[in-house]
Amino acid sequence: MSRRIRGVSGPHAEATLVTGGAPAAAAEAAVVLVHGRGGTPEGLIRLADEFYRSGVAFLAPGAVRSTWYPAPHEASLSANEPALTAAVDCVAAAVDAARDAGVPPERVVIVGVSQGGAVVAEFLRRRPGRFGGAFVVSAALPGDDLGAADVEGTEREADGGGPLAGTPVALDSSEADPYVPADRVRATARVFERAGAAVDLRIDPGDGHGLSDATMARIGERLDELLGDGD
Repeated sequence: MSRRIRGVSGPHAEATLVTGGAPAAAAEAAVVLVHGRGGTPEGLIRLADEFYRSGVAFLAPGAVRSTWYPAPHEASLSANEPALTAAVDCVAAAVDAARDAGVPPERVVIVGVSQGGAVVAEFLRRRPGRFGGAFVVSAALPGDDLGAADVEGTEREADGGGPLAGTPVALDSSEADPYVPADRVRATARVFERAGAAVDLRIDPGDGHGLSDATMARIGERLDELLGDGD
């Protein structure tokens, strides 16, 4: 099922939200799926069948013309505005749609792949909270100076707390990813660690890019924990 996302302005004002998996009324957990450049929400939902569990709803926003922002992810943030802000708003709308269906953010896992992973990372940076989990796959925070980047509300001298409040954040990439340098992924991990996330950084050998079988298995494991009321 597909419907227009309400409350989003700018380049993604006509964006749609595609749903799948468990009906909203029966959902015990939800996965927000954010596709990469040239991808579609329908295609990502089909891939997500690999980690579907009973009681899990899928919500996948779709970028206008299949592109979330125009410039490379390592460009200045201003080079990708206003599209990047609109993209973040689309992710927020999907999380809100899950909440409206009775699934709180603590039971929502947010998955972004490639350009969609950068959007998810920026969503976490701008709109932090306690989520059921996040997977930033083959991606890093956008921007030209990650050394100066911080999640909103982060105190540089934080004593173990932070605005991400223990959210499990997995960053999965490869050492020779042709699009995302591993050093940017490591820098992104440090930003989220300062914000109090439970970061799991995995940079595999090789040049793989996109959702791997191993990453999909890990998403499934996180859903098992949520559905079993684990932390």
